[in-house]
Amino acid sequence: MRKRHLSLLFAVCVMAAFVVSPAFAQQGAPTKTVKIGVISPLSGPLTFVGTSMLRCVQMAVKEVNEKGTTGKGPGLLIGKDRYQVEIVNYDDSADPAKSVAGMRKLEEMYKVPVILGPFGSPQVFAAQEVNQGLKVLFNGLSTSDDARKKGNALYIQERVPGLYFGDSMAEACTEKGYKKAAVLTDINPAFAAWGKKFQQKFESLGGQVVAFESIDIKTTNDYHSIMTNFKAKNPDLIFVTMYEEPTALAINHALDVGYKGKFMVSSDWGVKSEKIVGLDRMEGALVQAMVHTFYRNNPDQDKRGIATAFIKKYLDTYKEDFAQPGLSVYDPTWMFLRAMEIAGTVTDAAAIRAACPKALQEGKLPIIFPNTDVLKNGLMWGTPELLLEVKGGKYKLVKELRVPKNILE
Repeated sequence: MRKRHLSLLFAVCVMAAFVVSPAFAQQGAPTKTVKIGVISPLSGPLTFVGTSMLRCVQMAVKEVNEKGTTGKGPGLLIGKDRYQVEIVNYDDSADPAKSVAGMRKLEEMYKVPVILGPFGSPQVFAAQEVNQGLKVLFNGLSTSDDARKKGNALYIQERVPGLYFGDSMAEACTEKGYKKAAVLTDINPAFAAWGKKFQQKFESLGGQVVAFESIDIKTTNDYHSIMTNFKAKNPDLIFVTMYEEPTALAINHALDVGYKGKFMVSSDWGVKSEKIVGLDRMEGALVQAMVHTFYRNNPDQDKRGIATAFIKKYLDTYKEDFAQPGLSVYDPTWMFLRAMEIAGTVTDAAAIRAACPKALQEGKLPIIFPNTDVLKNGLMWGTPELLLEVKGGKYKLVKELRVPKNILE
């Protein structure tokens, strides 16, 4: 009997030693927590965008907490410690002053090392004035060429600025035989620069921009008068570069006033735009798009399967579609969390930033856009965008749009 008790005691001791051993702890449940921030517009005219952003970060974090960044989870493994990731978010209503207030609050109250957002060039510019002083790394959603040129060492720009696609878009219009174009942009500097770049190239190729308007989408709800003016100048094509819902509204108003020509839209065009206008009414339109727009209706072209799997999971989870900018925080969330592991820290924003290129170059992350580098100026680079044409209510690939790294560095 005594031997039996001793055997049981020995077994218990062995099990206890196993439970507290470092090797076992690394495979066990997270015992610590790291908070990351999200700043997005959850109220106001860009609520759809802001909600999509928060949800996409939540999806990435949920998967990391369950499986880890490279499938060896759960959570983050920093040294011998495992961390559960938590999100703290702030609604900035797409107001630059609130973006700054949100960044201060998230750092001061929660000590976040990284923030996803804010959305929009004015908001990003404002946040860039304070993030380095707060020692916060952030992924600002701006397609402005100026955002990455401010020398901000703790700023990541998730995609190539839109204006770099202006030349290819103008060339495509020329190849289609369009001679006259009208351009409508938001006053946002990224959209305005995109329109100007298109105009310069289109006119250098012999075309004519017969009208150019920049408006504030936050205060404009009726585009009938603008489109009536455009129609009177008889353009072959109207190029609209604004956020998703205003773009759709402007196109509907162009159709209302009897415009019979073609349209071209930039990458904020999405599923919500399609539903508002109807792709059957966009026959022959050109769409500058990120790859998921094409894969959505052509899943056989998604050789990696990650984008189509994400789309299905989002729809199954939230029962509605997402705005394109949501995807622009999904990949950086993965990158930031893996960079924490590589850098061995959940507090040092500079070290996390330095590890971001390696986080991509490993090729282990289930990211939607397989970017392969983060340039010294903070730009994520590698994935091409696409030029699509609407044919028979579907998207047909015209060509890939690649911008050489040396132009962007």
